Amino acid sequence: MIESAGVRLDPFRREVSRDGRLVRLARKEFAVLDVLMRADGGVVSAETLLEKAWDANADPFTNSIRVTVSNLRKRLGSPPVIQTVRGSGYRFGV
Repeated sequence: MIESAGVRLDPFRREVSRDGRLVRLARKEFAVLDVLMRADGGVVSAETLLEKAWDANADPFTNSIRVTVSNLRKRLGSPPVIQTVRGSGYRFGV
């Protein structure tokens, strides 16, 4: 179980909740959130997310990471818990 900023991620049950409310995520959204939360506040590059949340055939020039993070932010609601670190990647936490 990983818990931070009101978000609870259970990798074994593949469940996520925010402030006690169950949040349904697509498989890639769950994988991205898992990577970001395990980084414990550290910045995770788009390349690292691509390596860990997508398969080996993923196109490194795709915008799927940006779209997935955007959708994940919407599903998790306010206040935002995923920040973009310009030129570096993404960070989970407030």
